[in-house]
Amino acid sequence: MKRGIMPKLTRREWFETATTVAGSLLVSSVYGADLVRGQRTPSVPDVDHLIWGVADLEAGIDHLERLTGARAAVGGSHPNRGTRNGILALGTRQYIEILAPDPQQPHITTPRVTLLKQLQTPRLMTWCALGQDVDVLARQVHGAGETVDEIRDGARERPDGVVLRWRNLYIAGHQGDVIPYVIEWGTGVPHPSGDAPQGGTLQLLTLHHPEADRMNVLLEALGLSLRVESGPTAQLTAQLDTPLGRVVLE
Repeated sequence: MKRGIMPKLTRREWFETATTVAGSLLVSSVYGADLVRGQRTPSVPDVDHLIWGVADLEAGIDHLERLTGARAAVGGSHPNRGTRNGILALGTRQYIEILAPDPQQPHITTPRVTLLKQLQTPRLMTWCALGQDVDVLARQVHGAGETVDEIRDGARERPDGVVLRWRNLYIAGHQGDVIPYVIEWGTGVPHPSGDAPQGGTLQLLTLHHPEADRMNVLLEALGLSLRVESGPTAQLTAQLDTPLGRVVLE
């Protein structure tokens, strides 16, 4: 190769290079300050948080405390979404969101709220991936042949009055399965794990789906390193290291 002349890359080679670089920059920019303070990079850096659905928030917080030995803090309500949550931190910039119907918003009857109200036992519903620019990710999703359902602004007020703001990217046809939605936190917004009780660390997140190859193309388009394994049904399982030892959430 002549000096100063870059080799031509195939479209796939360019995409793999771009997503690899983006992923390394994301880990560096998001976790760099924490590493300086001596905290280690999460075992599963793709994950921002897990969504653990319950029919009643206080009962869900009690249940998770029995499993982990740590008690989650009440997070706050999601205006016009019909839900509220509890937060249990999982180390550096990761957490479990205990998601429940909000009794102060009885008029909201979305499919998610209806599902939460029907839960007989807590359930790991889905997960949320960390993103830096959801508009760029949306274009990559379209390039992979999938459809973006919407990009939605979100916010909630903590009990101390601090307002958290973010943007979510949702992919059509994948609400509640192994494909996550993506969160881009607002500039300067404190991460929910920062002042939440510590419940251990996320050690492993395993994903299974009958169309594993298709799911993996989509995860690659999102710039994520997690991969789906083939299985008879869509299933996600989280393994936690907690004050009471190993805990598996499904």
